[in-house]
Amino acid sequence: MAILEKVVVRFGKTNSDFRDRFAALVGAFGQGGDNLIEIRSSDRNFYPKISLDIQSRHPGILTDFILSDKENISVTVENSTGLSKQSPYSYKPLSVGIVKQRLANSDIRLIGIDHVGCNLPWFSSNLHPRILELREKLSPRCLYHRFPTGEPWDFILPGDNDEIANRKAIDYTKVRRPKFELVSFDNASTPLIQFDVGVNASYERFSRLFPEALNDLEFRNIWVYLESPYAVDVCLVINEFTEGDWSDFFDGSRIEW
Repeated sequence: MAILEKVVVRFGKTNSDFRDRFAALVGAFGQGGDNLIEIRSSDRNFYPKISLDIQSRHPGILTDFILSDKENISVTVENSTGLSKQSPYSYKPLSVGIVKQRLANSDIRLIGIDHVGCNLPWFSSNLHPRILELREKLSPRCLYHRFPTGEPWDFILPGDNDEIANRKAIDYTKVRRPKFELVSFDNASTPLIQFDVGVNASYERFSRLFPEALNDLEFRNIWVYLESPYAVDVCLVINEFTEGDWSDFFDGSRIEW
């Protein structure tokens, strides 16, 4: 059976300055070549691998889900609703250069990345149809999980071939990074790519560093929106880095097939 081998988020050739600066900012999370950054995995035997293509021929942002038999399921990150809705939250986008400078001046470093997320706007009670399609096509081919508390936030956890094929039980005590999140959301009509990152500083320190960010006190993180040349928001979700993981939260929530 073919498994989900790779997830590639592709940034189109809209603005080379943004792409180059952004690649330099997140380059610490992986290694690259030929304009591709593969994010380091917590286990070399885990799939899918997640990569960023910073010089795609596509004009916007899309996500490719590539199976081991080379089948490719491509999802354009766009507003397909035909509706326009402003976010109810207050924040101000910052340039990548300013974000990098403030972090450097405060000796705050990006240490790790927990997950990459793709948020697609949808204004009905059902999940976005593309996410429903991905659930159906990908759930037998990866560790595909519903969010345990019911929110429309699907997560693909990295896992090995035996776990994916149900030949052995999933060990949820293992650190599983990077995950991939698929969100069907109705807060705004602008789609979003999020990078959930950990830093070597406390919430109290980094939240003061970015007063322009959307502050989530409940989860003790901040959403730093970057000035984006795309019709897509690009956001760093900054958290305190921990060596441990929260994969055990998903125990019992895998979509069975």
